[in-house]
Amino acid sequence: MKPLLGRTMRPSRPVTLFSRNQLLLYVAVCFMVLAAPALGKNVAHGKKPREKIPARSKLTSPNGRFTIENSTIDDIPQVVLHDTIADQSVSVLPTMGGRVESVRLFSPTTKKSRDIILTHNGNASAIKENAMFKGCLLLPFANRIANGSYVFQGKTYHLDINEPDRHNALHGLLYKKEMKTVYTEVTDTFAILILQYEFDGSDPGYPFKLHVDVTYLLTGTGFVLDIGAQNKQASLPLPFYMGWHPYVKVTQTAATVVEFAKCSDYSHINTNKDTLIPTGSTEASTLFTDGHPIGGTAEAPTYIDDGFAALQETSNATCANLDTIIYDTISKEPVILFQTEHFRFLQVFTGSVSLSGEQAVAVEPMSAETDAYNNHIGLSILNAQQQWRGLFGLSTGNPSADIIGTMKEMRQRLGLH
Repeated sequence: MKPLLGRTMRPSRPVTLFSRNQLLLYVAVCFMVLAAPALGKNVAHGKKPREKIPARSKLTSPNGRFTIENSTIDDIPQVVLHDTIADQSVSVLPTMGGRVESVRLFSPTTKKSRDIILTHNGNASAIKENAMFKGCLLLPFANRIANGSYVFQGKTYHLDINEPDRHNALHGLLYKKEMKTVYTEVTDTFAILILQYEFDGSDPGYPFKLHVDVTYLLTGTGFVLDIGAQNKQASLPLPFYMGWHPYVKVTQTAATVVEFAKCSDYSHINTNKDTLIPTGSTEASTLFTDGHPIGGTAEAPTYIDDGFAALQETSNATCANLDTIIYDTISKEPVILFQTEHFRFLQVFTGSVSLSGEQAVAVEPMSAETDAYNNHIGLSILNAQQQWRGLFGLSTGNPSADIIGTMKEMRQRLGLH
């Protein structure tokens, strides 16, 4: 459903002088504004809201700043959230698991907008091939599950092996699912889109009923992804964790500095060099804590595909949110990946140059450690009807606390729990 909220229509003359169509439109808009809380309740509990007005291809805020537009990349549907004043935008692909195809944000350094993550450059074939999982949402598991198998509640399950060289299941199931649009809104200060998907228990490797909703929020200061999950089973628990796979675009990978949040120490998760599955041991991280560039050369940056965990407890108010800075030492421009208390893990990957010749650093927020279905580190076990929610996002220098606060206010207003 796509209600056009935030647009107020006021008669400048007695209502009796309105045409019949104008009166109907006025009543419909007022009804939608009053119905917003009920709509949020439906979204939070996985129910599709009733259609109140016909879906439109484009919504525009009253002041014209924010828009949401439906379009296609060849035959692939996309939804574009746009800030027309700052030339900021986010492209979302609902039929590709809600993939974030592009993010463009305003740079305080250059006073111009720029592309923040790697895209497929409008190539529909490359989007469908999905060779590098660019912008994919990774759930109900993120990164690797060893041998594609795990034991839960005494039963062994087998996931499809989609990383055959290492014999792992990789990056979840949502990326190949078609999500439904259940809510859109534009106001003078933001554009918001909510998609949802229902895992119905028919997947042999994940035979659980799980509701997922994803909120995409574009404001004048950044981009937020807010993810909700709920166990929809009558009595049985289910395993869950998730992540996101953005490649932050840089001038040169080797010259880029990645700096973890200073409020916490980090552990470096040791892995088997052949499978990249955690061994169970960790050590204090010396990477991404000293301000040094990644290193190597432009053609062959230092290769990293490693996991890390923040050690500071979320009860520490100064470290409830983690800000990772990806600093381009050539353009002098930062990108901030911010994540809240449910995301205490990161995977850093520098292999885009060798894979596609593109200069970038993948910094992936995760809610649990790689292979958490087996090692249980950070894994969420959701009991019947239990809900889970976390958020992360990108900015170019604006305080993450402000953007996170805006999203949490939206949660309250829309009934997202």
